[in-house]
Amino acid sequence: MASEAPLARSALAVALAGVIFGFCFVPQLLGLALGGISLTREPQGRRHALLAIALSMTLTVVWGVVLGALLKWWASNAA
Repeated sequence: MASEAPLARSALAVALAGVIFGFCFVPQLLGLALGGISLTREPQGRRHALLAIALSMTLTVVWGVVLGALLKWWASNAA
């Protein structure tokens, strides 16, 4: 599979990196970009590309909520 759809595998790897480094939102953007490119260029990697896109979107929302809650907590305790 890796030789058939390298962009899809890369998109999935980058999206999984968003679990750890997601607070800077770069892995999610790379996962979305590579997933989108893979959808158009690699028909055999479609499932992995869609998984990477879904994972990137989910992690973006999760990290946004976590960082928003942290900011709200920090603002309420700073006063």
